[in-house]
Amino acid sequence: MIFDMASVEEKIGYSFTDKNLLRKCFTHTSYAHENNCDDNELLEFFGDSIIEFVVTEYLFKHSSGDEGVLTKERAALVSREPLLKVVRDMGLDEFMLFGVGQELTVSKTEKLFSSLYEALCAGIYLDGGIVAVRNFIRETLIKRYEKGFFGPLKKKKTTAEAKTELQELIQKQKLGSISYEVLSKKGPDNLPEFRVAVLLNGTRLAEGRGGSKKQAEANAAERALNGLNSSKIYKLKKSRR
Repeated sequence: MIFDMASVEEKIGYSFTDKNLLRKCFTHTSYAHENNCDDNELLEFFGDSIIEFVVTEYLFKHSSGDEGVLTKERAALVSREPLLKVVRDMGLDEFMLFGVGQELTVSKTEKLFSSLYEALCAGIYLDGGIVAVRNFIRETLIKRYEKGFFGPLKKKKTTAEAKTELQELIQKQKLGSISYEVLSKKGPDNLPEFRVAVLLNGTRLAEGRGGSKKQAEANAAERALNGLNSSKIYKLKKSRR
């Protein structure tokens, strides 16, 4: 598959020294498996922290409010929906490299497109340093935010809020008990990635990943909340009778 590097660099406003790194940013795991090359998953993980840092720096300098308000504002801005909108608005989703099977079923609203933005930020940082990636995030994400491009942002739940809300929902519906299980931990000690499952009466509801056990648990809890709509709760209730 031909990857149009010149068009991508024109859209992002940055020219990579390491062209292979640029291509890696756009390489989905399905394509990597079929073509025996590196995917962008670790770049996504690194990029998430870079975006959070740059957005935190911006809010610290330009926003008023206490720590709690700014924490929620930051969480909303770096969440899936705004990043997905940036990727689609810039037309970067058209350059993703997918395996044959994945390409036939991929949805334009899937997380993998917001993850592309994270991977690209990591790539720009590794290729050009903090100044380059700060400029990229400001031009592509923060300026859109300032112009109201995203509309009212949905405030992402904090770590404590996601777990507490899930626990309260389970108790209210009298579904049983919640527990968390660490499925894996990989990466160096200074940059770990945890994968955690949230269980309802020993049955897995959802999984989450994060740079700490608590963050992975929160992400798992939030995914479980999103999945426990009324019809699923009804089924769970019915299965316990």
